[in-house]
Amino acid sequence: MLKTMRNNMKSLSWVLWLVILAFVGFIFVQWGSGRFESEGLDRDVAAVGRKRISGEEFQKSLTQSLAMYSKQFKNNLSRSLINQLGIPEQVLQGMVNALIIDGEADRLHLTVSESELQNTIRTYPAFQRDGGFIGSEEYERLLAYNQIKVLDFEDGLKKELLADKLKELLTGGLTLDWNSIEADYRKENDKAELEFIAFKSEALKEEPAFSAADLQDFYLRNKNLFKSPEKRAGQMRVLKFADFKKDIAIQEKEAFAYFQKNRNMFKVPGKTKISRIWVPYSQQNREEVLKKMEAAAAIVNRDNFAEKARELSADEKAKDGGDWGYWGWQNFSNQERSMIDNLEQGEISSPVDAQEAFSILFAPEKIAERQETYAEVKARITGLLENEQLKKLVADKINRLYAKIKEANDITQGEDKQKAPALPSGLLTAGESIKNIDEMGYISQKLFSLRENEIAPPLEFPEGFAIVQLTRIIKPEIELFEKAKDQVKLKMLAAKKLQLQLTKAQTVAGELLKLADDKKIAAYLAKENLKAESVTYQRGNQLSTFPVQPGLDDTIFQMRENSYSLPMAFGSEAAVIVKLKSKKIASAEDFAKQKGEFYQKKLAEAKNSLFGSFIMSKRNNYKISFNAEIFEKIKEYAISRFR
Repeated sequence: MLKTMRNNMKSLSWVLWLVILAFVGFIFVQWGSGRFESEGLDRDVAAVGRKRISGEEFQKSLTQSLAMYSKQFKNNLSRSLINQLGIPEQVLQGMVNALIIDGEADRLHLTVSESELQNTIRTYPAFQRDGGFIGSEEYERLLAYNQIKVLDFEDGLKKELLADKLKELLTGGLTLDWNSIEADYRKENDKAELEFIAFKSEALKEEPAFSAADLQDFYLRNKNLFKSPEKRAGQMRVLKFADFKKDIAIQEKEAFAYFQKNRNMFKVPGKTKISRIWVPYSQQNREEVLKKMEAAAAIVNRDNFAEKARELSADEKAKDGGDWGYWGWQNFSNQERSMIDNLEQGEISSPVDAQEAFSILFAPEKIAERQETYAEVKARITGLLENEQLKKLVADKINRLYAKIKEANDITQGEDKQKAPALPSGLLTAGESIKNIDEMGYISQKLFSLRENEIAPPLEFPEGFAIVQLTRIIKPEIELFEKAKDQVKLKMLAAKKLQLQLTKAQTVAGELLKLADDKKIAAYLAKENLKAESVTYQRGNQLSTFPVQPGLDDTIFQMRENSYSLPMAFGSEAAVIVKLKSKKIASAEDFAKQKGEFYQKKLAEAKNSLFGSFIMSKRNNYKISFNAEIFEKIKEYAISRFR
């Protein structure tokens, strides 16, 4: 499934690639403070400067994205796959990036005119027929059929055009090397259909026997496997937010003014729970189905609706009594959503023509949007303003301290020696936490980016700010046998198991080479309790889920069809025998015919990558906040329909 996902993504627009790219390093933070706490603002899911992403906007985008992915996966999208791919996080980060793009376009005075928008619509491939635009009425009808509002579509298209303008401005002069283009062409076009038989080391349950002498000998022959990790040490000046909280006091008038200015942020969204009975029809049986649904509507009530849905409904929620929850129904047809808007709590609709099906809708719960009072949100606002001021206060202090340190080139100089004395970090590996100071490992990570004796500018981390100097580097060293003994044992056992599997694979390969008949091969594999798996292999890729194997391309593409390879070791995981069923190798003539089109494709990908990097680099110019609590609630609502 993940391979399918990767293949599908090759055809997606740069916008979605940017969404995926940008999630690297995604961190939930507290509004305005660099840390998240549940009492933070909980009605908007994110903010980029003064521009906010409401929970409603995020929920809508996420629902639409999941519907798109579900279609791509032919309704085989599952909760675990959604979480594995990080789709909700991608969607939210994409919305954040869109606001950054808007900000950069504003800064450079880029705009999209109405005539540019209309010209793009008229030439949009989906709206063409017989070489021309399908016309306004057909355009609106096509959008309505796909449950897309005209204004929503045109707003999204306008944003994409604006982003394209910004991208072209930044990447217009980019060119690519023809040698790398030809290499990429071969990677994408050289393919082989394979079968492989894996002899996995983990399949051997019994541990091979060995002696103390064997262990010592293995260590002596493989000393480079037992190196200690590089460690670094430094000095640090740390200002923690918690130490300055008492210096912050929010006045009542400040909190109330914030409430008055941002009332929309303190609305409790309305929510509607919907159940549905859905029965499809054809042109031949439409009237018959309508009569059946009218009869059902006459007898159905809130007590028996779930029972009738299980009996009559034909959609994916029929087994659940027709329950689509609070969010799943937002993918219903326009006609159904219009009816839902008009239903009262507890009301059941008459049959609705939902395009190729009739549905009966039931709203067991319908709660209107509510404006919270100042008294209800006062504590949250006070916390927000306190955190904003606290961060600013500590940032100002650390910047003044750094100026003194930089001037003297001495990390011990400057003020705040009581609250921020120069402290030794101790020897640390990259990303290792520092107890009671930096549990997330930001400071140790910074040490590994510095030259010896270099002093880094202020570093923000969840608990505050720090100035760090690298003072000592201990390079990796081969560990003594006694210290590395447990690791030696594990690696030796893995090596012995792999050797046993390689020996077994050698025997199997020899037998398979004797058998020319597919039926005999299948019978032999069944007798040996072995399974041959099929896979399409592209040059430069991995074989299934195994580690990258140097020289694998040469081995596969030099094999004769219907021949077996010698056993290959993939790390210490498995011995593998490969059978080449067929192969396609791109020729120089193939490349010559397609090089222009392929160059433009790779150039577009390079521009997208460069543009994505540019947007990521601009993140520090914008104050970006995320509300993890609201994100998780909406995410759970949106994926609740998937099993």
